[in-house]
Amino acid sequence: MSLTEQTYTRARTTLIAQVFKRLLAVGFGLLMAWLMLEVLVRVAFDALPQGAQGVIQHVRRVPWDDEHIIPVFPYELSREFQARIPPDLRDYPVHWGDAKFTFDTLRLWDGSAEGFRTDPPQWPMDIVAVGDSFTFCWTAFEDCWVEQLHRQFGWHVMNLGIPGTGSMSHQLVIDTYAVPMEPRVVVWQWYGNDYMDDYDHARLRGEVEQLGGPPLTVDTVRDYGALAEYSAVYRLVRDWLDRPVDAAEASGEHRRVVNGREVLFNERLDTHDLRYEAVQYGWDRTLQALEAAHATTASLRADLVIVLVPTKEEVYATWSVDALGEERIAMLARGRTALVEACAERGWRCIDPTETFMAAVAGGDTVYNGFDFHLDAAGNRIVARLVGEYLIAEGLLAPRED
Repeated sequence: MSLTEQTYTRARTTLIAQVFKRLLAVGFGLLMAWLMLEVLVRVAFDALPQGAQGVIQHVRRVPWDDEHIIPVFPYELSREFQARIPPDLRDYPVHWGDAKFTFDTLRLWDGSAEGFRTDPPQWPMDIVAVGDSFTFCWTAFEDCWVEQLHRQFGWHVMNLGIPGTGSMSHQLVIDTYAVPMEPRVVVWQWYGNDYMDDYDHARLRGEVEQLGGPPLTVDTVRDYGALAEYSAVYRLVRDWLDRPVDAAEASGEHRRVVNGREVLFNERLDTHDLRYEAVQYGWDRTLQALEAAHATTASLRADLVIVLVPTKEEVYATWSVDALGEERIAMLARGRTALVEACAERGWRCIDPTETFMAAVAGGDTVYNGFDFHLDAAGNRIVARLVGEYLIAEGLLAPRED
């Protein structure tokens, strides 16, 4: 090989080595940038847009652990109560949209499989509250309306709310857990999907055949492969590339600015619609459950007070009606007003805070979370005030001094 050829070969080898080193450095830099982005996305999760949070919440927090960025809510099906939350949980984190809190659960007595978000009982018992997630409360513990009844009025309270349950469940919780406590008042919280919950509970117990109901609107997590289980950045990029142009419309979610705050409204609330056979069945079961609960509380010489929680879409109708339409807003109100009429006909004690909520929103208050559909701390304070003032005005309870 000539000297010229040797020189050329050495120069080419040197150039290839330099290119390889540069490519290696670029690759290493990209890898480090990727890792930094993965860390940054997790650290700054709360500051991300709500849509982005929803996309990556199921990604693993760290590669070596199965825990998600947002842990799955510990909801368990129960034939007896429709759902249960395990007892003895401590500081379990919840982050749904803009609702963020932790909770503990108490086992009321040995052998019970249900956990409740409540303090240990104080005697004599003044109030036992039953209901769904609006009683469990999607807030910090001290902001929950049940706890506020204790802090504002001194009453001894027990919160027996179980997320994802309806009226059949609430009546069974009263029979199982409230009766031994012999409360002076039972506060029963209702929400518009309770009718459908009652149908689902009856189906779970094998008490009814399948009936015509609303279309399923279960949101499935897109499958982007194994990498998407570990990489939040990859999942965000894939979601951005694959998301249909009309994805926002298909979701049934609409955003409006209310009092300077972005608020999300959902048109996919067909589980509230009494025109469906399954929901109508649930209405009948709700009335039966309330009749049974009144008989139980009467045997305890206690009073039953029903609190009806309206949907966010109804309370914010001034802003939601252009997206949802007047017919859908009227549909959402129909189940609540039907129960108000039933209360009047049967002489039941009912509190409907809808007008108070609407006045609070018109005055600049929030009442509900912006993206999540539950009451926020302000809404819980309103419920506590209305219930407390009602109990005092009706002579059912007097504030405690101890």
